[in-house]
Amino acid sequence: MVRKRGGGFSLTPDKRNGFLICRFWHAGETVTLSTRTRDPAEARRIAAQLYAETVSGRRRVDAPKRGKLSPIVAEWLAAIEPPIVSQGDWNRCELTWRVQLLPRFPNIENLTPASIGDFYQARLREVKRETVRKDRAVLVRFVQWASMQGRNYIDRVEVPPLAKKVRGVQAVPGREVTEIDRAEVLAILRLLPTYSERKRRPVLALITLGAEYGLRREMMEKLRVPEHYKLGDDEIRITAEIDKEGEARALELTPLAREALERIAPEEGLIFGRYDYRRTLRKAAAQVIGEERARYLTLRDLRHAALTDLAECTQSVGAVAAIAGHRDLQTTSRYFNARKRAATAALRARTAADRRLATVTGTVTVPDPQSGTTTLPRKKGDGRVAQLDRALPSGGRSRGFESLRVR
Repeated sequence: MVRKRGGGFSLTPDKRNGFLICRFWHAGETVTLSTRTRDPAEARRIAAQLYAETVSGRRRVDAPKRGKLSPIVAEWLAAIEPPIVSQGDWNRCELTWRVQLLPRFPNIENLTPASIGDFYQARLREVKRETVRKDRAVLVRFVQWASMQGRNYIDRVEVPPLAKKVRGVQAVPGREVTEIDRAEVLAILRLLPTYSERKRRPVLALITLGAEYGLRREMMEKLRVPEHYKLGDDEIRITAEIDKEGEARALELTPLAREALERIAPEEGLIFGRYDYRRTLRKAAAQVIGEERARYLTLRDLRHAALTDLAECTQSVGAVAAIAGHRDLQTTSRYFNARKRAATAALRARTAADRRLATVTGTVTVPDPQSGTTTLPRKKGDGRVAQLDRALPSGGRSRGFESLRVR
């Protein structure tokens, strides 16, 4: 170390490139400046100039951008506490930083584009792309806030985008959604008692709202009279503070929902509260869909069934999103994907179209979805029969479609 006699700075070589670094104490902080030279004499001259400019105030010195990141994150979380954002959004931000981001970015100097890219790669080996996208959104919001505070302890970090083609992996092989159609849901509702056997909880109304609107259980636990519903109302009001996404909306009462709520709504206070409804639901569901499918049935499955059924009844993504309380239409679009029964219906519709075509062209034996195979009359000399024959697969045909060949 080279120290100037009578001065307040020292010179030490940088291990990375050999440049001499000027260090001194000023305004309660250690200031570190590079002289950009390896020559000791030249470095002393430059260091003396840097020191004089800093002490006299001619040179503005930023506070060191290093140290723990957790205090800055805590300040950000305090700045966006509800009602600035919804409680669900705040919980998600806090959980993301506590569990995922702070362990990987403990210090300010760790937050760089390269380290963020490494974070993406590590997370994509654990979870799907959608989860990493949400983690990145939280990080972007924090960086934008921190860089706009007019302070010098953190720079604006360019958060790299997430590549479009990455997919990630399933985090935990969780339980798949129990597929249940509208007819089965209505049959289950008819078997449910108004109150549970043991603790006299209003299970029928709770499950009816879940099946009619696809409402989340956590939100329904907070419904109150008269804030969200009272006897005689034609709608149920979802306020921003009880919704996970902070989406306020009013939903018209369906006949089933109205009847269920009028039976159990109190004069004031919580309508449902928190209790375990699963035993009563699964007992009734076992009589309709069997014990195997009903074993793990929950309101999550009924929410999926309700939103999928609504998606099949309408082509409006926005309408389903308004009922579900989705801010991102991409989330709603998942319920518009063809399910197994929709795919089966599409294939059967195409088979029916092939039968109508064959009716004109000749005798063709085709599978009838209801009654089995059907033989249609054939007209000799019609070239379209051979065209249909060539269009249909000759080998490796799917089960149930072998008889589409012209005979």
